[in-house]
Amino acid sequence: MDDKVKIRCPACKQVFREKATRVRDGFQLNCPNCCKLLTLNRDTEDPFVRRALKTAKEIRAIAQAALVEKTYGPNGTNGVSQK
Repeated sequence: MDDKVKIRCPACKQVFREKATRVRDGFQLNCPNCCKLLTLNRDTEDPFVRRALKTAKEIRAIAQAALVEKTYGPNGTNGVSQK
């Protein structure tokens, strides 16, 4: 599974990749091509930024579910019966 999301810079239109764990609402980063400071906001008009935030959220949820399943087992109880 790829843990990076594609982000398109609104200024230079170049696509670059950033780790999904870092891409969150309010996160700021520089475009590696034009060095413009980008603030990722879910309320933006840019559909590419909104898609990147949504994809990053989905990737983080999948990774969290995999970690829980690995830690606690497939049913989440770790073999302990609940009464």
